[in-house]
Amino acid sequence: MYTFKHVILVVFVAGLINYIPSLFKTKLPPIVEGFFHPEFLEVAETFRSNLENGNDNGGAFAVYYKGKVIVDMWAGYADIEAARRWRNTTLSLIFSSTKGLAAIVVALMVDRGHLDYKKPVSDYWPEFAQNGKENITVEMLVSHQSGLVVLDEPLYTRELVTDPMKVEDVLARQATSWPAGTSLGYHVVTYGLYVDRLVSKADPKQRSMEQIFREEIAEPFGIDVYMNAPRGEFYRIAREQFVPSWKMLLMCFRSPKYFKIIGNYLLFPSSLIGRSIRTLKEFTELNLLNNPEIREITVSSYSATGTARGLAKLYGILANGGTYQGKQLLSKEVIEKLSSTVIEGFDVVIQADGVKYGPGVQIKLNPWGQTVYGHTGHGGQVAMADPSNDLGIAYITNFISIYSMGDDPRYLDLEKATYEGLRKYQARKMKS
Repeated sequence: MYTFKHVILVVFVAGLINYIPSLFKTKLPPIVEGFFHPEFLEVAETFRSNLENGNDNGGAFAVYYKGKVIVDMWAGYADIEAARRWRNTTLSLIFSSTKGLAAIVVALMVDRGHLDYKKPVSDYWPEFAQNGKENITVEMLVSHQSGLVVLDEPLYTRELVTDPMKVEDVLARQATSWPAGTSLGYHVVTYGLYVDRLVSKADPKQRSMEQIFREEIAEPFGIDVYMNAPRGEFYRIAREQFVPSWKMLLMCFRSPKYFKIIGNYLLFPSSLIGRSIRTLKEFTELNLLNNPEIREITVSSYSATGTARGLAKLYGILANGGTYQGKQLLSKEVIEKLSSTVIEGFDVVIQADGVKYGPGVQIKLNPWGQTVYGHTGHGGQVAMADPSNDLGIAYITNFISIYSMGDDPRYLDLEKATYEGLRKYQARKMKS
């Protein structure tokens, strides 16, 4: 019988075996590039420090203020094994920050009268009503209250393309893990599977999630973000640097709350978090997310690819009332709905308290205690709108950590420096 001491010993030995070869690798020089206003020098220094101390190998950070970029920086390597540098056009996988983009698409559909948050999903997708789901509303689905966190019949990602009718049937027949509306539980993978089909069915042109986002948001507003990884863009896409399971467990000692998530996923596959991640069979092997054939398939739980600049610009538009250069993305009324708390409390899937959601976006606080909204992602990704300060802010990295709730120390240091810089910037503007 294995004891905790045995587990620690195995983790230590595995770490030692993996660490020794790294001693003989040539260390690449830290490279930091970009633009920032003088008041944000501390942001640049923090970004460089993250790279120099080994906490980051590649990433980008951007901030929009009142519709204009005030910080746009990139650093390190898009593919460290090939010594391919991170450029200002490098795209990177944003994992669950994708859910925030999907929520914006849903809000767009609400704004145009194609969806209603308060109406049942079955009004748009009649087959969805099976197994007692007839009263699940659009709002319940997008705010992680529906209870549809697992699939009794897990799918292959490729089946979304090769057999979409099977996928729809599996989704429609699935029963909930709890009575809808009675609990809050993060829909890790299923979120996108359901929401993608909902928006396609509600759209008058029956377009896909990827197509709606591209045609209605990305292209008109010049936002360098995709809901998938288009094959033609793969030449500028960063290669994700995933850490092995043993290293993930070691990282949890820095932030013990992640033991509940990662430990349950690795050691208890029948748990809600374990089953929810295993909804798509390939998702158990994260390195497959570097496969172009997998990456070009849209699953708006995790598949979006973009630049930090593009994400910051998008959320900056929302933070400034939804209009950019005379074009309206969302009405102020719908932005108000999008940024308002729908549910708050204990999350039964990730076993965390104080979780707060709007209709598809996370509701959080900035360093000044003001409300921000958007979505974080696995590995440290963050994309947020701060309407109190007219800010859009985004951090992306391919050097994947255990953090997924906007609490990655790399981001928190950048966020703190950003708000200090903003204070100085605003003070200078008031004097001039």
